[in-house]
Amino acid sequence: MIDEIYAHFEKEYPQEGCGVIIEGDKFIPCKNIAKELDNFQFCPEEYINLVLKYKIKGIVHNHINASNEPSEADLNSCKVLNLPYYIFTYPEMALNIVNPKEI
Repeated sequence: MIDEIYAHFEKEYPQEGCGVIIEGDKFIPCKNIAKELDNFQFCPEEYINLVLKYKIKGIVHNHINASNEPSEADLNSCKVLNLPYYIFTYPEMALNIVNPKEI
């Protein structure tokens, strides 16, 4: 799965890459519609379709040439969605998992 995530991040660069982890520990890449390069935003229709089709276990995105510490927006979204956030550095791929129950 890490190789798939890395390939998605590489494809999306210089924009942040994003996606979801679903049951069975599979990664599904998603389109980032954010206007800023250092942010991510799911396409609402795409995310709703994923929620209806799969059991989402986590949200994945990267911080390019930056820390994998969550931003204030990451923390707020993590709490609202009540899903773990898997935040990677890119290109190093250091992982930080943010659990909504620990915020």
